[in-house]
Amino acid sequence: MKQLYLLLFLLVTFAAEAQVIRYDTISVAPGDSRNIHRSRALYLKPADESIYVENSQPAKNEPLRFDRRKLRFGADLGFSLSRNYTRLGIGPQAGYQFNQYLMAGAGIKYYYTRAATPRYVIRNNLLGANLFGYLYPARFIALFAQPELNYIHSKLEDKTAGNRESSSGMVPSLVVGAGLRVGRSHITLNYDLVQHVNSPHPEGFYLGVSAFF
Repeated sequence: MKQLYLLLFLLVTFAAEAQVIRYDTISVAPGDSRNIHRSRALYLKPADESIYVENSQPAKNEPLRFDRRKLRFGADLGFSLSRNYTRLGIGPQAGYQFNQYLMAGAGIKYYYTRAATPRYVIRNNLLGANLFGYLYPARFIALFAQPELNYIHSKLEDKTAGNRESSSGMVPSLVVGAGLRVGRSHITLNYDLVQHVNSPHPEGFYLGVSAFF
């Protein structure tokens, strides 16, 4: 019996000495010095920590670049024909879509009008240039502004007396409007703020339609 007890004692002693205690099998706090994962990270972590940190500085704004895909082309066409009134006109426009909120550009135009009364015949030739801008505060809403300068040459014929008079001069206009945006087309209610007597635009409010491609 004593030999059996001695044998059991020796087995327990050898088993205790053979057991290896690993700290990674013991629940310890992440910051505890006994945490071998923490120690390993400190040992392997290079002195320059910046290679592990992504650049958090915001990228500098790149300079604006011209993109031909943002060019927009349109035309202001005028055509009216009746017994006593004729109006023909064309006005190519070129714009640039800066972003989803703004398109701006410039254009030129030429108009010819003829109006007749029982006594007089008036003929006008107009050549003008303009700047324009469309602001889109919402997807379907368009605000419009177009300053322009027009040169008008007029001829007045008195059919009764047979006299003819001619005059010419510069006519400024500042057209503003607001309305709907449908794709790249606009339907706006416009008004010429200058209201020059020789303005090519109607008096008061008038409907304007434009399309760009």
